[in-house]
Parts: sequence; C-alpha cells; structure tokens
Amino acid sequence: MSSSNIAAIWARVSTELQQSLDSQVSRAKSELEKKGYIVSPERILKVDWTSLDLFHCPEFQELRRWIQKKEIAALGILDRDRLNAIGLQRLIFLSDCRENGVELIICQGPPILDEPEGQLVELALAIGKERQVLRAQQGSRDALRERATVKGLPTTYQNPYGYYWDKTQSRLLADVNWETRALIVNLFLQGKTLKSIVKELFKRGVPSPKGREWWPEPTVSLILKDTINYGEYRALRREAVEPKQRRGATYGKTSSKHHQGITLSNIVVEKPIITKEQHDWILRRLEQNKLNAKRNSKRDYLLRSMIHYEGDNLRYYGVDIRHMSWAYKYIPRDRNKDNPRTYLPGRKLESVVEAKAREILTSDEVLERELGWRKVLIDESITKLEGQLRRLDRKWNENVNAESELVGLRIRGKVSDEPYHRQQTLLLTERRWVIEERGRVEEQLTKLKQDSVALVNLEGLRGQVEQKLASTEFADRRFILEALGTKVIVTTEGKVEVEFIVGGDRCQSDEIALNLPQNACLRY
Repeated sequence: MSSSNIAAIWARVSTELQQSLDSQVSRAKSELEKKGYIVSPERILKVDWTSLDLFHCPEFQELRRWIQKKEIAALGILDRDRLNAIGLQRLIFLSDCRENGVELIICQGPPILDEPEGQLVELALAIGKERQVLRAQQGSRDALRERATVKGLPTTYQNPYGYYWDKTQSRLLADVNWETRALIVNLFLQGKTLKSIVKELFKRGVPSPKGREWWPEPTVSLILKDTINYGEYRALRREAVEPKQRRGATYGKTSSKHHQGITLSNIVVEKPIITKEQHDWILRRLEQNKLNAKRNSKRDYLLRSMIHYEGDNLRYYGVDIRHMSWAYKYIPRDRNKDNPRTYLPGRKLESVVEAKAREILTSDEVLERELGWRKVLIDESITKLEGQLRRLDRKWNENVNAESELVGLRIRGKVSDEPYHRQQTLLLTERRWVIEERGRVEEQLTKLKQDSVALVNLEGLRGQVEQKLASTEFADRRFILEALGTKVIVTTEGKVEVEFIVGGDRCQSDEIALNLPQNACLRY
C-alpha cells in the first residue's frame, strides 16, 4: 500500500462534556474517505489529554513521527481545537505537516490557510483556546473557594485517614484506623523520627492507606501536619499544580502544593488526638528536622551559626581537626587580623551552653515572666482582632445598604444597565473580600484564644520543657537553643559569653569558664 493515500486520525478529549472519541473518529474517517484516503485501525489515535500540554503526550509524539517520516499523506481531525492550545506549539506542528506534505482535513470550522496570513489566524485561534481553558480552570478554583468561604461546605468529602463522614456530612467520626493515626502522632511527640515511625508501623504489620507493606514518609508527614489531629477541619489545603519535573508519560497538574487552608468551624471532628499547642510544636519540629537534614557534615554541630566574634561579628563554624578533637573555628575576613580565641572546644562548649539553657528554663521566676509576657501579647492581639471584626461587620452593613440603594435607583430608572451592573460587580467583590477577611481574622482569633488557655497550665509547660531538655535527640536539643535565641559571643578580650531571649528580653549569662589557654583547641 502506497503512503500517498494513507491517512491518520487524531481524536482528543479532556472533559466529559466534549464530543466522544468514537464520534470524532467516525466524522474524520468519513471526510478522509470522501477524498480517497485509506485509514487503517493502527493509524487511529484516541487520547484523553489536555490541549495545554500536548508535547508530553506519547500518542501525539507518535503522530509527529509519522508526519516527519512521511508515513502518512493526510490527517483528519474534528476541529482545530483538538490540536495544541499553545500558539507556538501549534505553529510548529502545522509547519511539520506543511513541510512533509501532509494534508490536514478539518471536519468543522474554517480550513487551514497556507498563506502567511494563515499562521496569524492559527496563532490567534490557539491563543483564544488557551485563554478559554485557563478561564475554565480559574472558574473552577473560584467556585471551590466560594463553596468553602461563603457556604461553609467542604470542597471534597474524601475521608481523612482515621475518620469518616457521617450521614449529615457535618461530622467526622473515628473509624478503625483512628488508633493508627493516634499512634503516629504520639510516637512523634515522644521524639521518634519519620523513619523510625515507618519502621514501627512495619514492625506492627500496619498497612499504609493504600494497602502497602511500608508507609511512605511523606504520608506520615501529611498526617502529622493535619489540623484534624486537634479537632479543626480545613478545606482547600491542597492545590494541584504542574510538577517541576515530570516522571513518565503524564500531563496536567500531577503535583501538589499545600496551603494553610480555610477553617470550617461548622464541621465537628470527634476524638481529637492532641491540643493546638502540641500541633504547633509538631509543625516546628518537622520544619527543624527538615533544616537539620540539609547539613553537610558528618557531625551534628549543635551551636552552628550561633557563635559570633565580637570583633567583626563573623560566625564560627564546626570543624574536625586532624590529631585534635572537633571544635568550632573562626576565619577572619582579614587573615592578618588576630582573634584571641580562634578555636573553641566543641563538646565542652556545647555542654556548658546547654547547662545554662536548662538553668534558665527550669527557673520558676523565668517561666512565670515568660508566661506573663506572652499573656500580655496575646490579650493585646485578641483586642486588636476583635476590633477588626467590628470594622468588618460595619463594612458589611455599609455594603448591603449600598446595594439596596443601588437596586432602588435602578427600579426608579435613575441608573442605566451598564453603570448598574458595574457597580453591582464592585459591591459583590467587596462583599466576598469581607467574608474572606472575616474568616481569616476569626481563624487568628480562635488560635490566640486557644493559646491563652494553654498558658494557664504552668506545670504542664514545665513538663514539656524538661522533656525536651532531657532528650538525646539532636533535633530536640537544637530546637531548645533556637527557641531561646541563643547567641554565644567571643569578646575581643577572649572571654566567652552566652545570651538568651526570655520573655522578649535578652538575658545575658555570666562569662563561660572554659579554662583553656587562648588560641588553643585541646583534647578532652
């Protein structure tokens, strides 16, 4: 069979509302046969793929190979919008067809022009298609956001791991996996890492949510970050996005971006596992673990980036020195400039700083001052947010009154259609903003009130502090020092001092006695 009369058919859909693939093939085949072309089954390509990313479609690349190798003489498609929606990509594809003598048979719509003006027409049509697709995607996002902010409804009723929706779809009830969720959260609170939690789940024979033998660490991390753990349901916490790098033949938004989400206070979550304060600690711990994992050294240097030389405020960095113990070393900008303590002993310095931190944190006076300072700040913030809510309520009332007045003017014929619709759109936009802003302020207010209640229990706070200080985990020890704003200062006289931030104030300890000669790094 000569390739001079062989034709191919390209059929594509990306939504259920579009004409079916079989009907597209039937229409294109009929038009091709009228022109004397022959279409074999292996030359028919039917795909479910977005027009915004056809170059990553395997079937589309196969079609391009047929064209470039001149294996076909014609290509039938229902409509030109079945091709690329990206203007430049469409022009490249049409150029391939033209250079290799492939006739394009368009079943509906104007034919493709060969003149230079035809490229401008195709570019304009492709841009129009791209905008149409993007508008549809934006409309879908806006509808989901309005569903959560205005109607107070979840955007999806997918069951979170460990919970299921009741018949009214207003409550989340614990299911058989709740115990596993609680185990994961409590293990992390006890100082376990993600890797050790995965090993523990495997040891107990607990399958992952997808039924696999081993749990992926990102799945454990997402469960730990979920606000459902302390009884708060949030919508729109995940957004589908284009991946930075594709793995395999995929298209569209196959990757995810996580957001803070929108709190739906009308959704009741039964059997919360932890408190809001514990959840905040988990988030900080996860973030700190992530930073610690980026270190590029064999040893954990507890005080890295915390030691400064007073002479020019350059920092020391951790180093292993041959024939000597590990230490913190200082390199000045000016190599001729002398520092009375070029080296600081690692283990001894860290133990002294941790002892000072423990002394600060276990002092009744310090803890009470910390609680009092935080309580004042929280109370001031609550008052400020309550004032914002009152202002937003006034703005809402003003908006409603303005809309009522506008409707009255329209009924009396004092406002024409165009100004009426324009002003109504502005009022609606403002009202939506007020709703979203009020939700954000209420979310902050709820958090502050929960934090205020948590401050009351002084003994509970002491217990958490002591547990962290007693931990042998590097992340816990580092977390304590960072929370205190620790700063070790080497003075120009060679003395070593340490500062902490307690209750918003900088608290300077006495000089640290290392009992070492200047410019020395001794074994110990």
